Amino acid sequence: MYRNMKDGSFFKKIRKEMHYSQEEMAGRMGVTRGTYINLESGKTQIVTDSVLKFCQASGISLLEVIQACYPEYCSTLLQEDAQYKEKLRQTVDEYEERLAAKNEELKQKEELYSLLQETAKTQRKLIEFYEHPSGKKD
Repeated sequence: MYRNMKDGSFFKKIRKEMHYSQEEMAGRMGVTRGTYINLESGKTQIVTDSVLKFCQASGISLLEVIQACYPEYCSTLLQEDAQYKEKLRQTVDEYEERLAAKNEELKQKEELYSLLQETAKTQRKLIEFYEHPSGKKD
């Protein structure tokens, strides 16, 4: 998109796209025209305050400025972000697999518990039947 911030070309390009004079942009930023000229010409070291003021004055996001000024850094960040997202996706997939296995295990245990309850009920009936074969209780 833009080369880098060191020569000020980014600031100049945005200002011209907005049809602002250097004086108008400086006014919108709350700095003197001379300060803005130094920023645009690359004579001034870029400081966060000036960049934030430029973003507010121009409506350009800070992310756009960073991407324009430090494309190699952003490229590295994007690669790291992609790697992080892939690791996160793998972790989520593994978690979902383990969760599905645990849910299946739980379902089997619930079925077993239900069968054990039925077995216990049947055993109580059998014990009752053998203790009182005629169906009468003492």
